[in-house]
Amino acid sequence: MCPPNFLLLSVVGLPLGLLAVLRPYQVARIGEIADAVGRKPAGRVEPAGWNVALTRIVGAAFALLGAGAAVACLA
Repeated sequence: MCPPNFLLLSVVGLPLGLLAVLRPYQVARIGEIADAVGRKPAGRVEPAGWNVALTRIVGAAFALLGAGAAVACLA
């Protein structure tokens, strides 16, 4: 029987991690938009290059953890 934590990690972590790996700019932009809430409008917000790279790296780690949890649940 698979622990509920592993099942949740595999169901949530794998798709969200893959999304962050495949579309890091869009995911980072959503974070920048959420961060800009409450500020004076200054035009379009764009994520910095380091933010996009970090989003891709963290997404890959999340996807690997999700995949590992899925394998552990299936084994």
